[in-house]
Amino acid sequence: MPEILVILQSSMTKADREAVVRAAPATQSISNRVFLAAASNAALASLRSMAGIARVLTGAEPAQSLPQLDEAEALFVQAWLSSRGQVKQRRGEGLDWDTPPMLPPDPKR
Repeated sequence: MPEILVILQSSMTKADREAVVRAAPATQSISNRVFLAAASNAALASLRSMAGIARVLTGAEPAQSLPQLDEAEALFVQAWLSSRGQVKQRRGEGLDWDTPPMLPPDPKR
């Protein structure tokens, strides 16, 4: 199931919040209104029409017209959006720790 970013309205009711969490349980969150979840395409369509949803992002659409977010929420959302589609390439990925160009740990530490 694809990962989605859910932004809830700050004024949503407790019952609406519980319905959203049942439809898309949070896998990671930054606040009580911004979280990541895994959702099927059917659940995604349902989520977008639920009461209390401010925005649901898949990472494929432009991130225009985001609702008002606090500083931590905005940073979380921007980091998630910028990480979509990036292939992580680390120096020495998959190599043993002592294979060149990797250096063994410093024995003096």
